[in-house]
Amino acid sequence: MPLILDIQDLTIAFGDNPPVVDGVTFTLEAGDQLGVLGLSGSGKSMTALACLGLLPAGAKVLRGSINYYSEDGQQTNLLALSEKEWSNFRAREISLVFQEPLTALNPVHRVRKQLTEAIRQLLPGLPTAETRERSLREWLARVELPTEQHDRILAAYPHELSGGQRQRLLIALALLAEPRVLFADEPTTALDTITETGILDLLARLRQELNMTTIFITHDLDVLRRTSDRLMVMRAGKIIRAGNIKELITDKPEERSNLFLAPGEEKKASPTSGQRKSLPPTPPATALTVSQLKVSYKGEATWPWSVSKELLAVRAVSLHVNCGEWVAIVGPSGCGKSSIARCLAGLIPKLSGQVTPPVNGNIQLVFQDPFSSLNPSHTVITALREVLRVGGSQDKAEDLLASVGLPASEYGNRSPTALSGGQRQRVAIAKALAAGPGLLIADEAVSALDVPLRIDILALLNTIRKERNIGLLFISHDLKLVAQYADRVLIMEEGQIVEEGPANKVLAMPESEMGKRLVEAGG
Repeated sequence: MPLILDIQDLTIAFGDNPPVVDGVTFTLEAGDQLGVLGLSGSGKSMTALACLGLLPAGAKVLRGSINYYSEDGQQTNLLALSEKEWSNFRAREISLVFQEPLTALNPVHRVRKQLTEAIRQLLPGLPTAETRERSLREWLARVELPTEQHDRILAAYPHELSGGQRQRLLIALALLAEPRVLFADEPTTALDTITETGILDLLARLRQELNMTTIFITHDLDVLRRTSDRLMVMRAGKIIRAGNIKELITDKPEERSNLFLAPGEEKKASPTSGQRKSLPPTPPATALTVSQLKVSYKGEATWPWSVSKELLAVRAVSLHVNCGEWVAIVGPSGCGKSSIARCLAGLIPKLSGQVTPPVNGNIQLVFQDPFSSLNPSHTVITALREVLRVGGSQDKAEDLLASVGLPASEYGNRSPTALSGGQRQRVAIAKALAAGPGLLIADEAVSALDVPLRIDILALLNTIRKERNIGLLFISHDLKLVAQYADRVLIMEEGQIVEEGPANKVLAMPESEMGKRLVEAGG
């Protein structure tokens, strides 16, 4: 196959700091499917941004080249393009699907305006409003959004759509001009297994239809096996492994962990590797009781003077969490998981029902994205003291940081921007603990982390709930993590709990149709 992208000795740094991308070299031929794996900060996303002329301010290419080859074989040095020249390449020849569609989509404009503007810029051959509207609706159908929902989706703001719908819109925007190369940077991280499967199948179909070369960046090894033929593993800006995906990614846990280590650093499997430690008997005390909880949102009014309809997001849900117990909630996007979490944390009101909070503390919520929940202008120690000022001693801030594995002497005076993703999540957990919770809610708190960091945070949560004897309500789309860590699991569908029981039993042999679909999709 003809060469399409040639990257040689690419080296990128911020100022005088060590390179974040260091001597990266690889080539892509037309039709290739490359997977890129690496820990947070390994340089994988920075490499992708360099290929699209989107490096952040302060980042500088120290050496190397990125050459793109058009269909007729003409060579273009992408690093030499001006911003005006990039307009002929970005989204036309090379495009990108971002990880978080809420960040990539404009929150103050409706979907129709954003798609129409993109079509006007990328498809100048459609000069009339009628032809642009036709193309817009064709792409909605092409990314498998139901025809009967097109009018509602086009009239909506991004926050009014589900995660899966937003991601499909982002794919449509990235592929409008039918590019030859597509970078997909963690496009399924925060999606449930059913929605994730749908997005991966959609990308696979469009790749074949458009004959695209794809570069899939993710920390999910199972996703890489489904999307890529070749694998490139990065660490500290360098490529440490490269080869056939089937040979590098196996089903053995120790071999999967070794992927993130350079050759010669591999760890040997211990005799007890992968075995779950026995848990102490569940204390009889109850951390939370919820009875017949209903949560609703106001829908759009038909007319300015008419009354908005109430849309039920949670329908008469009852549940309980014992002190020291790990209870997981799983279900497809839009099933009501996060609505329950936000209602219990006091962020949105309940329509009806009874919530009995912990007698030994309050309810605290740990969000998926800690960077959004931390004030970028405050140091870590200041953020904790702000919480402790309400009801605790500010002197405990150092102890809290130590309890989440971040010594105050090293991390206390850092800002959130000076921390890694895993470190920021530890600070977010420390903030939640500063409020003295009897129940901790983790809403997709590890979904954006790579595998080793995810294991560290899960181990931390496990230790905290045991040592402090607090309940943990864990919302996740990762069924393997739920089966490994949770005591009980609740499966939701359309605002209701359709199945519950011991996690290992329910996820091994689910009885509900939704449970079977989730397990099959997570296969």
